[in-house]
Amino acid sequence: MKKAFMGLEKRILFLFLILLIPLLCMVRPVAAETVQFPIADPYKATIFGTPPELMYKLKEPTKPDECEIVIEDRNIPDIFWYNEKFYYSTAMQEEEAPLLFIIAGTGSEHDSTKMRFLTQLFHEAGFHVVALSSPTHMNFVVSFSKYGAPGYVPHDVEDLYRAIKWIKADLERDYEIRNISITGYSLGALHSAFLAKLDEERKDFRFRRVLMLNPPVSLYTSALRFDSWLSPENLGNKTPRQVIDDLIEAFSEIYVHSDIVDLDDNFLYALSQHTDFSDMDMKAIIAAAFRMSSSSMIFSSDVCLNAGYVVPVNKQLGVGDNLMPYTRVAAAITFNDYVDEYLLPYLQFLKPGSTKGELVRNCDLGSIKEYLSKSDKIFVLGNEDDIILNSADVDFLRETFGDRAILFPRGGHCGNMMFKPYALKAQELLR
Repeated sequence: MKKAFMGLEKRILFLFLILLIPLLCMVRPVAAETVQFPIADPYKATIFGTPPELMYKLKEPTKPDECEIVIEDRNIPDIFWYNEKFYYSTAMQEEEAPLLFIIAGTGSEHDSTKMRFLTQLFHEAGFHVVALSSPTHMNFVVSFSKYGAPGYVPHDVEDLYRAIKWIKADLERDYEIRNISITGYSLGALHSAFLAKLDEERKDFRFRRVLMLNPPVSLYTSALRFDSWLSPENLGNKTPRQVIDDLIEAFSEIYVHSDIVDLDDNFLYALSQHTDFSDMDMKAIIAAAFRMSSSSMIFSSDVCLNAGYVVPVNKQLGVGDNLMPYTRVAAAITFNDYVDEYLLPYLQFLKPGSTKGELVRNCDLGSIKEYLSKSDKIFVLGNEDDIILNSADVDFLRETFGDRAILFPRGGHCGNMMFKPYALKAQELLR
């Protein structure tokens, strides 16, 4: 039922707020004079982010406009009546300016906390800005995706390319655009790299600059890391569902019995100072947020494709149906299971003979390493201690991008994105 489903979304939002509030980091070890990010634990940095006093202060925040695209005659399941339109944000300059597209990370919407910050940050730097949801977000899956099965980078990039092309054409009617650049964080950063490669072939945008913020090297291996953090080896005698329920309960308890109104940076940073989380807890929080996001993605894809993976084939869900049984099923699906049981069979249906090896390679920066190593317009801004990277991944970024890879020593995954030195470096790299 819609009410139950919204309950899941709220939980996802809750965990996302916990995870995605912070942000900022940098290629080559950052200069010694740079202020050190204060949180040394990468898991804690990922969850709690930048201390408020160290955040970049936006000078004159603008109010982005929410825009929409409606694809006529698109089949929208009744249960998703509120996602008929594809939403994105714009923050435009009055005068001629360069245009920048920003792509959100896994499961994030165009106006999430990180996306709002980046929109403001780059608008302040003089860009026309367009913020796009991740192809893994429900709204994207339901209202815009051609294939409807997110997580396969070539297909997701095809969808993003089409969205950017349509939006660019629309904006050109009313605004003077000097040139076009693209950026994104986390999975959105990986998408940015593949979009740049695709545009080299099609030449619709001729991106002037591409900035990858905290990219994974391999979508598959990074996602498997999250799967492992919800495994018995990390959780002990608890099940993933018990850990998730316990954590949500604990955060809710703190929230209810405090004077804080918003789950903002101040709340989370204060929480980090008063709560003793174990490594298992922090890994479980991060992995649970990813799992919640992927479960929403799987559910929406399954319903849209009528695939029968979570919801029985031909079961027509209405706004009054109880969705909790389906959300529980979706939340128990690991990313590896999603690939093996859903995504790969779907790709093999579209292209017989497709293999898992091909799927994994096509979602890995290694597959376009030669292009990335030679394209001097592409930059990486990240952290040496990013929890979605191992030492080989960090070496890959340094070897591939050379001086175009700027890595801060601390910050976890996007935990220092709002840290002033990281924000200023991001602006500098796109100018």
